[in-house]
Amino acid sequence: MTDVCSKDAVLGPLIPFSVFLYFSLMFAVPSGYSYGAALLLLGGLYFLARRPSLLLSRDDRAIIYAFFAVFLVSLFAVIVHGDGYKTLDQTSRFLFAIPILLLLLKLPPTLPTMWSGVVIGIVLSNGIAVWQLHWENEDRASGFLNIIHFGNIGLVFGILCVTGMLWAGTQGRYANRWRAAFVLGVLASIYAVIASGSRGSWLAIPPVLLIFLAAFLTKRNLKHVIGALAALVVTVGVVFSVPETGVEDRYDLAVTEVNKYLDEKYVFENEQVSSVGARLEIWRTAFINIPQKPLLGWGDAEYQVQLKHQVARGEIDPYMLQMANAHNNYLEVWIYQGLPGLLALLAVYFIPLWLFCKRIRSHDITVKALALSGAGLVASYSMFSMSQVILGRNNGVIFYALTLVILWACMREAERKAPPASP
Repeated sequence: MTDVCSKDAVLGPLIPFSVFLYFSLMFAVPSGYSYGAALLLLGGLYFLARRPSLLLSRDDRAIIYAFFAVFLVSLFAVIVHGDGYKTLDQTSRFLFAIPILLLLLKLPPTLPTMWSGVVIGIVLSNGIAVWQLHWENEDRASGFLNIIHFGNIGLVFGILCVTGMLWAGTQGRYANRWRAAFVLGVLASIYAVIASGSRGSWLAIPPVLLIFLAAFLTKRNLKHVIGALAALVVTVGVVFSVPETGVEDRYDLAVTEVNKYLDEKYVFENEQVSSVGARLEIWRTAFINIPQKPLLGWGDAEYQVQLKHQVARGEIDPYMLQMANAHNNYLEVWIYQGLPGLLALLAVYFIPLWLFCKRIRSHDITVKALALSGAGLVASYSMFSMSQVILGRNNGVIFYALTLVILWACMREAERKAPPASP
């Protein structure tokens, strides 16, 4: 889309450089995601300061409204409950993503820049993982994020590499080079997830697989789709069965911890916290307390007092006084922000998911690839949120909000350039 913005001496080179930096440094250096994100925010504010004309579609506005809602609801909850401003620190990332979205809708990054950053970023994650596992002798790789986010974000990078293979087919004589790069990225993603040992990451695969089926399944290609599914099943089976991956051990441990919790309501064993048992107890406690204040939720101090009373009465495990969060994003916002917080969270997931999914069967390959990328990102995060508060940490919320607006802006640009569908 050519306008005065695309000719700007500042914004012209800044956008692709920032997006490449954002993806390529995600795992490689401490707070690697923040450098590109900060440059994009500065670019977005500079862009808005020039008071440009904004021609937004209804879908563009829907995403902006959802981002606003998350911040405004958290602000309302802080005012009502008198809590600190930690929550606003996280939800403000959605607010900051809006000027970036407006900028990128006018001047989206080039797709080779974006996808090369994705491939380089996930490959560099493997270097960090190997160093931590084999030189630092850590049990699980965490990079410069944390163990769970390392695996989760690594999986999303793999999804982006899979969808990038579609786009690679549009690159003429460079197509095979891009395909080779994306295959390397997928393999690096699998290793990153395995190295992290994050069980919650695997939860994203079923809904993402359903999205891919919805995008590709027709009577004509049924055999090819079945073949692809068979290949995926074999790959997962190999990863699960090879002892060195540790996946089967992590699965067996989860099953054991669930059974012990159901039988004994145990959270500790031999002075070690049961990861699954602790989560189940936290969720049980949340389901006890949410119905008492479902509309506006609990204040942080008030909820801590409630937990102390429940522990004293023997209703819940004493471990609840040590918990950092609800280990479930949906329950977390419902506890502290009430029903409005839950609705805002659902909106910031399912509005973008619906808007991306509307385009996953596009006749244009580039639009289809980017729509699948966005839908895969949102579906993955909606599942990650079942077992952790992924939007409660800086790296988790920035990666979701910023990756979403980058993919959305690139897809909208591809739509504008796409030839009309054949009648």
